[in-house]
Amino acid sequence: MEKLQAALAKARAQREGEPVTRATRPELSARAKSRQVAETEAVDLVWGAVPLFEPTSRRLQQSRIFAADASIEGTHFDILRTKLLLEMRRNNWKRIAITSAVAGSGKTTTACNLIAGFGRQPEVRGMLFDFDLRRPSVAKFFGAKPEAGLVDVLEGKVPFEEQAVRLHPNTIVSMTNRPLRDPSQLLSKQRTTEMLDNIQDTYQPDVMLFDLPPGLVSDETRAFLKLVDAALIVAASDSTSVAQVDEVEREVSQYTNVAGVILNKCRFLDDGYGYSY
Repeated sequence: MEKLQAALAKARAQREGEPVTRATRPELSARAKSRQVAETEAVDLVWGAVPLFEPTSRRLQQSRIFAADASIEGTHFDILRTKLLLEMRRNNWKRIAITSAVAGSGKTTTACNLIAGFGRQPEVRGMLFDFDLRRPSVAKFFGAKPEAGLVDVLEGKVPFEEQAVRLHPNTIVSMTNRPLRDPSQLLSKQRTTEMLDNIQDTYQPDVMLFDLPPGLVSDETRAFLKLVDAALIVAASDSTSVAQVDEVEREVSQYTNVAGVILNKCRFLDDGYGYSY
């Protein structure tokens, strides 16, 4: 009855031209505000403890990492970044894997451009992890030579804040410094799951990107996909067949959501990138 009376009063006010009062969200209490500020400051401190690393402009150009600055070359990566972020917010996703059907499709280039692009959005905290443990290349792309690698973190030998680097105040990259012969065993351990959960809880990133091996030639990709919310699949128009794209999409969908397929190296596009969602 009270709801009906409130609805009638609202309709009457609108009909008579009276302003309609809208329900407002209750303000946070002083204690809640203080706690929120303290939590934000704590997260800022742990991010600030990660050392900064600044790649040279020459290295970024050589690695085709164009999204570090606003440019014509980086436009398509900016579009991809924005669309991916909107999709993640809509689905409440945090962890995104980036894989491909076969090697040489451009998945690492895509991953590095995405994290570089997020660096230009200071309201978004982003992380990139090089989980292509057999053929790691993120460090090479950025021109870094880390003394310790992601494997050392996963094995508990080095704290994450000492191994990772910040490209920007709001982006962190964890690189792999040496190939691992049998990564499947490491990725299947409960310790790896717990380590990623701990990093997410401590640093509270908005986006966690994982550069994974090609899905059709690597067993560890299947082992890791269950730890992410969704995956982007990168295909090269000159070397990836439609059948391979279909196959890797089926494989990925068995373990996680498919966020989209990126068609790379398109000769009919000026920049060589296309996207499908």
